[in-house]
Amino acid sequence: MNLQNSRPVGRWTYIALVFGAALGMFAGLTSYHAAAGLFIREVATEFGWGRSVASMSYSASILGLTVGGPLVGILMDRFGIRRVLTVLGVGYGVALACMSQQNGSTVMWVGLSALVGIFGASVSVVGYLVVLPQWFDRRLGTALALAMCGLGLGTMVVPQFVQYLISTSGWRTAYVVLGGASIPLTLVACAMIRERGNAPARGNATSRPAIDGVPLAEALRSYRFWAIWFVFLIGSSCTLALVPQLPAMFADRGFDAIDAARGASMLGVGLLAGRLLTGVLLDRVHASVVTIVFFVAGAAGLWLLRFAHDLEGLLLAAALVGVTIGAEGDLISYLVRSYFGLRSFGTLYGLAYSGYGLGAVIGPLTTGTWFDHFVSYDGPLRLMPVLLLAACGLTLTFGRYRCADQMAGPVASSLNRA
Repeated sequence: MNLQNSRPVGRWTYIALVFGAALGMFAGLTSYHAAAGLFIREVATEFGWGRSVASMSYSASILGLTVGGPLVGILMDRFGIRRVLTVLGVGYGVALACMSQQNGSTVMWVGLSALVGIFGASVSVVGYLVVLPQWFDRRLGTALALAMCGLGLGTMVVPQFVQYLISTSGWRTAYVVLGGASIPLTLVACAMIRERGNAPARGNATSRPAIDGVPLAEALRSYRFWAIWFVFLIGSSCTLALVPQLPAMFADRGFDAIDAARGASMLGVGLLAGRLLTGVLLDRVHASVVTIVFFVAGAAGLWLLRFAHDLEGLLLAAALVGVTIGAEGDLISYLVRSYFGLRSFGTLYGLAYSGYGLGAVIGPLTTGTWFDHFVSYDGPLRLMPVLLLAACGLTLTFGRYRCADQMAGPVASSLNRA
C-alpha cells in the first residue's frame, strides 16, 4: 500500500486488527438481525399483529442502517474510525436494550427499531470493514473473510442464545441482555483497532496526508459506482427478504420453535462459509466472477426453499441463501476499494452499502405484505431467483479494476474468461 505510518508495526498489529473487527461484528447489528425473526414472532403474538406489521421492525432497522451507513462513513472520514465506533456503538447497545419497553404502539416499535439501525450502522460491516483496506492490499480478501467470520459466528450463535433467553426469561429480557452484552464487547473491539496514516488529527479534519483514490464527486458520477449500488440492492432485496420470515416459514410447514431457531442458525452457517470462501476467492478471482458464483448459489437456495417441505431441504436452502448473504458484505467493500481507492472510501462504502440496506427494507416488507394478502410465499420465491440471475448479467459490466497491478495473474484471466 502507498500509505505510510511513522511507527513500525508487527504481525500482532494485523492480528489484533482482524480479531477486533471480528469481535465487533460478532456483537454488532447483523447478529441481532439474524435473531430478529425470533423476536418478531413473539412480539406479534403478544400484541396480535400480522406479519407485515411485525416485520416493520426489521425493515425499520435496515432503513436506519441505510440512512446511518453513509453518515457513519462521512463521520469516520472526518473524525476517525475509533471515536465514531465507540460513541455510536454504546448508543446501539442502549437502543437495543430499550426495545424491551414495547407497549403495543407501532410507532414505538418502528421508531426504536430505526434508532437501532442508525446507531448499529457503526457496529456493522460499514463500521468495522472501513479500517482493513488501510492495512491490507493483496491479501485484503483474506483479511475481510477472517474478520467477517466473527459476523458469521454471531449469526450462528446469537439466534440459539436468543431462543434460549426467550424460552426461559421472555423476549423483553432477551432484548436487555443482547443490548447490554454488546457494549463491553464493542469497547474491547475498539481498543484493538488501529488506524493507519489517514486518520485525521484531533479537531483537524484537513490535516491528513494525500491518499490515492478517485475523488468523491468523480466516483459519484461513475457508472460503475451506481451499478455496484444497484446489483447489491437487488441481492439484498432477494436474500434478506427471508431473514425475518424464516422462522414463520418453518412454523407454516409444521416445525416447532427449536427447528425454526435451527433454520436461523443454519443461515448463519452458510453466512460463515460465504465469508471464508469469498475471501479465498477474491485474492485469486476477479470480484465480478465471485459475485456471480454466489448470486447463483442464492438463486438455487431460493428455488429450493419454494419446493422443500422436509427439514433437511429447508436447512440446506437456508444455508445456500446464507452463503450469498455472507458474500455480499465482503464484495461491496472489495469492489469499492478496487475501483475507487481509499481517498473517500468511508463515504463511498457507506453509500454503496445503503443500496444493500435499501434492498433489505424493500424485500421483507413486500414479502410480508404478499403473505398477508395471499397466505403464501410462492410469488416472491418465483421472482427472486430471476432477479438474482439478472443482477449477475449487470455484474459483468463492471470491467477491470482501477489499478493494473490488482489484475495480476489468475484475477485478470478470470475476468477475461467471464
